Amino acid sequence: MADELTRPLGLDPPPPKGRRLIAVAIAAPLLAGIAGVSFLWLGRDPGTGEPAVTVPITDVVSREETGSIAGKAGKPRAADPMSVDPSTPALTEIAPDGGVARPGQTPAEVVIQDPTKPGAIRLAAAPREDLVEQSRYGLLPRIGEDGTRPMQAYARPVEVASGMKRVAIVIGGIGIAAEGTTAALGALPGEVTLAFAPYGSALPRTVASARAAGHEILLQVPLEPYGYPQVDPGPHTLTTKASAAENLDNLHWLMGRLTTYVGAVNYMGARFSGEPAAMAPLLSELGKRGLLYLDDGSAPRNGGTPLPPGAAPVLRADIVLDADTTPSAIDARLDQLAAIARERGSAIATGSAFPTTVDRVAAFARAAANRGIVLVPITALLPSGKS
Repeated sequence: MADELTRPLGLDPPPPKGRRLIAVAIAAPLLAGIAGVSFLWLGRDPGTGEPAVTVPITDVVSREETGSIAGKAGKPRAADPMSVDPSTPALTEIAPDGGVARPGQTPAEVVIQDPTKPGAIRLAAAPREDLVEQSRYGLLPRIGEDGTRPMQAYARPVEVASGMKRVAIVIGGIGIAAEGTTAALGALPGEVTLAFAPYGSALPRTVASARAAGHEILLQVPLEPYGYPQVDPGPHTLTTKASAAENLDNLHWLMGRLTTYVGAVNYMGARFSGEPAAMAPLLSELGKRGLLYLDDGSAPRNGGTPLPPGAAPVLRADIVLDADTTPSAIDARLDQLAAIARERGSAIATGSAFPTTVDRVAAFARAAANRGIVLVPITALLPSGKS
């Protein structure tokens, strides 16, 4: 267990189980009176070590609920690949990188969306052009000229019935191990937030799958733990000995690995997070770029450190679900999470994409409403005025 929790992200992942999957997309014709069921299998790329992801072909949300802030006229932005134009055919092919497939294009994997059905929320996988800037490491998030922040634009819409207690669950390690990524994308509802490791070689495709399934996403940022470098979170780790400029350069490399995330969450980092002088530039940079920061709750609380001006809004997890990955232990932690939410009105938990964690979180989600609990994305728990 200790090896799983301390193994550097993206380094020597365990070999995948089972045979490689062949990419298959099956769509049933839209015929009157005939119900169609479609599934998409995204295959493992030979030799890449990337996850073989099984994703159900999901319905598309209405034009007004893309999960991104609409344009000034209240209509979807033309660049939003998840929006549906009335003039388009009934079935639209969406390329694995989140872009709309060109006419005549036959991508290796496609998602078929049916706009005639009332659908689950489906979020844009491509960033808004006004919310990114080019850097030496790729696209970095930025606050728009109109003041729109990425944590607003890429948030999942939320409606909470009166009297319901709110719970946010964040599952990390997405995009690294095939088994965990497959399980998370296939079993977890869209209200669960997914945290992506920055080292996968097929991140755009996996991000597109997660956003299409309605998940808000976070970027996992490796921070220095005690025992570093013997305990090594991975390349481009932010450290207490590095200068602020060096850490920001590493942060930009990490941030350029994917897009459409609403914020960052630490990966490890007990040593780094305990040093206010090290944390201040990180929180300032995230705030400058319109992102939130989530402390995953794995390190002891470092109470009372004042935030620098303009810092990112900071949330902290109440529960780490899977320090013990046995089903009974995870269920006990989920019960604690529910108790905190009932007492305080809301609660946050974090965990990793272990198969047992995914299985127990999915079961918790199915029964949540009966316990007076509603699952919400992480942005729904931002302090008032910060979202």
